[in-house]
Amino acid sequence: MNYKPDNSEWYEKMEVRPPSTAIHGTEDDIKAHLKPVKMWNWKLEGNRLSCDTELGKLVQTIPTDRILVGEDERGLPILRKIL
Repeated sequence: MNYKPDNSEWYEKMEVRPPSTAIHGTEDDIKAHLKPVKMWNWKLEGNRLSCDTELGKLVQTIPTDRILVGEDERGLPILRKIL
């Protein structure tokens, strides 16, 4: 991996080496070790979509042309376009 920091000119001007980077694994390795978060109790209030998770409440805004119609088998919200 040839990483070059955005401010590489500064390092060259100061005649110092930029910080080194360490690869922690490939994207597939990281995805294999991630634990999926369980979500339940989805609610739509205005354009705020919220649910409860193992880590606490999750809140996000969605476009106002979508409504919540239920959950799928993985616990993810099913949204339907209304316009």
